[in-house]
Parts: sequence; structure tokens; C-alpha cells
Amino acid sequence: MQMSDATRHLTAVGEFAGEYVVDEELTDGRLVIRPNTSAAAMRRRLDAEPVSDEEFQQLVDDYGILPSDGEG
Repeated sequence: MQMSDATRHLTAVGEFAGEYVVDEELTDGRLVIRPNTSAAAMRRRLDAEPVSDEEFQQLVDDYGILPSDGEG
């Protein structure tokens, strides 16, 4: 188990492979866990990297991406 910012994380292998966050440790030793849905964990699962401001601006320039509410 790995400690980070007072939140305990674990990585499971096998049928339920993935990154999890420990919500609670019961008195009998069982753990209550949930999937790690942090942005960093999702990027790792998707093997993705965030784009730089320059790359984002290039996408806007190339494809005309605008906020859906018409702002900007």
C-alpha cells in the first residue's frame, strides 16, 4: 500500500486490476475500497498526457473549438 496526502491508495492485480482508494479499514482487517477516479489515475489508465496551453490553443485555432455556451 502506498501513502499519499493522507489518502491511502492500493493497486490490485487479477480480475479487479486497477488503482483503488481505501475508504475505510474495518476492525477485522477488511478494507472498503473504491476505484481511484482522480484525473492522474484516469490519465494513467488511458495512457494519456495533458496537453500544453500551446497545444490546446493550436487545437482551437485548427478546429474552431469554442465553449458550448458561446462564451470566449
